[in-house]
Amino acid sequence: MTGERIRLEFERGGVLIADVLSELAPRTVSAVVSALPLETTVYHTRWCGREVYFPVSFGHSAPPRENDTSTVNTGDVIYWREWEKGDGASEALSVYYGAEVVRDHHGFLSVNVFARVSQDQWPKIAEIGLRIWQRGIETIRVTRAAGREAPRPATQGGKIRT
Repeated sequence: MTGERIRLEFERGGVLIADVLSELAPRTVSAVVSALPLETTVYHTRWCGREVYFPVSFGHSAPPRENDTSTVNTGDVIYWREWEKGDGASEALSVYYGAEVVRDHHGFLSVNVFARVSQDQWPKIAEIGLRIWQRGIETIRVTRAAGREAPRPATQGGKIRT
């Protein structure tokens, strides 16, 4: 999957293009790419830092811990699950717009970093993150990016373009 990219398109505007990191998390990349296209609700949290996240469910094809970490950087796209719960565990994908230590009320959390949004898009990540924090949930559509697609505006008349 070398050169593979994913496209994250937000309902109220903004497109992020992330390069997948197949060499760091091949099974996570495979699970995510196989599940595309994906359209769901994106939320904001500040518990684990400056991030937007959206629930996913891979079920029995959920990837294992791969090159997992509790430290993320701006632009990191991660897969998280309640590792200790087994079947029925909560799962999510997140995009960070700040360098953070991933944690909850139990302590540090382990995540798989499987994609990265380039530094030139970091202002757009912050804009989207702050908007979701201040205005609330919205829809996200995640697809494979076409070729070397560059980010572009995501909305037209308030609707996600397909």
